[in-house]
Amino acid sequence: MNIWIFNHYATAPFHVGGSRHFDLSKQLVKKGHSVTIFASSFNHFSKQEMVFNTGENRGYKCEIIEGVNYVWVHTSPYKSSIARLKNIFSYTRRAYKVAKKIMRREEPEVIIGSSVHPFAAIIAYLISKKIPDCKFYFEERDLWPQTFVDFGKISPKNPLTQILYKLEKFLYKKSDRVIVLFDKAQKYVESKGVDPQKILFIPNGVELERYKYLKRSKIIDDYYSGLEGKFIVVYTGSHGIANHLDPVIELFSKIRDESRIHLIMVGNGSEKDRLIGLASKKELTNISFYDSIPKSDIPYLLSRADMSIISILDTPLYKWGFSMNKLYDYMAAGLPIIMIANQSIVGELSKQEGVYVDTKLDNLATIIKKYANSEGKSQSQSLKQYVEKTYSWGILSDQLESVIINDTRN
Repeated sequence: MNIWIFNHYATAPFHVGGSRHFDLSKQLVKKGHSVTIFASSFNHFSKQEMVFNTGENRGYKCEIIEGVNYVWVHTSPYKSSIARLKNIFSYTRRAYKVAKKIMRREEPEVIIGSSVHPFAAIIAYLISKKIPDCKFYFEERDLWPQTFVDFGKISPKNPLTQILYKLEKFLYKKSDRVIVLFDKAQKYVESKGVDPQKILFIPNGVELERYKYLKRSKIIDDYYSGLEGKFIVVYTGSHGIANHLDPVIELFSKIRDESRIHLIMVGNGSEKDRLIGLASKKELTNISFYDSIPKSDIPYLLSRADMSIISILDTPLYKWGFSMNKLYDYMAAGLPIIMIANQSIVGELSKQEGVYVDTKLDNLATIIKKYANSEGKSQSQSLKQYVEKTYSWGILSDQLESVIINDTRN
């Protein structure tokens, strides 16, 4: 089977950012399929050009990484919102042009168009229409524009919102399958008039091999330098408004007198400088901030920690569920998880051994101190078993493959 994936923000494992499509594609390649990912050469997470050197011909570049075919499309850099729009349209135009060129020598049987923005999915649809019997899958990783509406960033009556809703409805109608990442997002898609049989739930997952064969990293060793003998709690990921990290700072303000407990926060984002300032203002010496690291370094980072933490904003958006890469990484590393979140948002996950969910920081502070004062490494074998059975890319790729085979035979 020849499968194409259009994802503007797809990354390689040695880049900063999520590796959903690489990990999924790697498993499909192992099963004998050919997979090609069309991605931007400019990394959305690090805000850096990752593929082309200065002065190099900047059209597109093909690369094979662990059996997965990448087509890196050169796009314009950005830091501002206006420049990001330019970047989106440059990817849309160039990826479509490159795909038509490659299509002359090979034709995919299935094309997956993945949001965040809908234009990658529009490209996938347009290319699929040029190929007889080619299936088009629309993967809606975030519910655009519903995400912005629920966060209060845009009015549901805004003309742009209405256009995005119409684009979403168009893609629902034209796709052979709608892939969602959140368990309750299936209900959202159904509410738009989509046949439930058409919806496929494939959440984010974890590549377990990375946790079985750890790769040492000097950068990570430097992060831990000077923290020997301490009980380490780790946070990985974006430092943005949606990540709701102020309560994390406040929580560690409450346990500042426990000198053995230390928090490492790894990642970048629009709120990072403010959070660093907040920790400084509170004179907290039990928190260290570090830059984002490649996905391939995450397992080693987590292997040296004792506990993990995440904070989830109480917003209507999460009534559709969530699928955060960091959660599955924490589980694969066997780290107990502190979740500053509403129980109703977390749902069944809150019942797993080693997961502690609460909005009361004093309660969570007590749990952290209890773990820190216990002997031995604070790992949770049950979380490892849970993620292996439910969220490993081996299991998730089996689910997608069975649907693809069924669809292409009919």
